[in-house]
Amino acid sequence: MRTCVVATATLLAAILWSPRAHAQSRVSVELGGVISAYDVQTGVGASRAGLRVPASSTTVNGATASSSGNATSTVSSAIGAFEIRPTITLESGFLMGIGFRVGQAGLGDSGQSLVGADISVGFQHRFGPFMPFIKGMFGLNSYDVAGTDTGHQTDLRLDAVLGSRLYLSQRIFLAAAGFAGFGDRYGATLSIGGDLVQIFRRGVMP
Repeated sequence: MRTCVVATATLLAAILWSPRAHAQSRVSVELGGVISAYDVQTGVGASRAGLRVPASSTTVNGATASSSGNATSTVSSAIGAFEIRPTITLESGFLMGIGFRVGQAGLGDSGQSLVGADISVGFQHRFGPFMPFIKGMFGLNSYDVAGTDTGHQTDLRLDAVLGSRLYLSQRIFLAAAGFAGFGDRYGATLSIGGDLVQIFRRGVMP
């Protein structure tokens, strides 16, 4: 009888005093928007908006201007787009995400429809309800350009991103980030997301 009591007490003590484990790895999805300063191309050629791929040409009054020439006219404008971004975060701090966007390049009456995609890799760590992160993002924007052979222009992007998640509950979070680099120039994102999958070491979420 005494042995059973001691064994039961030991088991209860182990359960009560064992450290609570947190969800260490997550598969999440974010829905939100992005706005950034962007040099929208009104002619053909290289500009601060990024690398042009592939090179294209346009004909004006019978003369052809190539993308390597100086016939480019750009306007300092902006893009606004809706984004969806599946993301994986691991216990080690590794972060990887794939983003898709659809929106408009050049806000206002001269706006052109835009689609884009990117892949990002970085590092994150959670502190209570906050999960700050830093990452590098590589992607592209493709938007309509009148007067070109293909009818659209594709720009490469390479940005550094700094931001954080704020967990409102066990699975739901808000995410905000700022970015700058080659392509999008600079801008910000705001989104709401949720953890679709949480992998626990053991125990329960705090």
